[in-house]
Amino acid sequence: MRKIYVLLAFVALIILAQCAPQVKVEYNIPENLNDVQKNELKARLDKGLQLYKPNCSGCHGIFTKGKDSIPNFTAKQISAYKARHELHDPTNHAFAMKMPPEDLDAILNFLLLRKKPD
Repeated sequence: MRKIYVLLAFVALIILAQCAPQVKVEYNIPENLNDVQKNELKARLDKGLQLYKPNCSGCHGIFTKGKDSIPNFTAKQISAYKARHELHDPTNHAFAMKMPPEDLDAILNFLLLRKKPD
């Protein structure tokens, strides 16, 4: 009987976790794209968000305790980060040096095209 209560409590926690508020992210998608291009770009940006969570948010403030927003990196900061990655700068984040370029591009494009809060 005790196992049933533990199992029910576990299921209830899972359900509550699914109902927890999710961070809503919107993007600045260029208007001159057709619907197919917009959907493809949105899928890449969503991938960037999903890669950002486990790889960057621990230090850069999204989905971590006490920090509920993504830093407002400037286009210049994002460009400099990408350049350091391409130059294999040893001072760059170690995990990013191991990341495939398309994954890093997804993250950087996500940061560049996401709508910043007002």
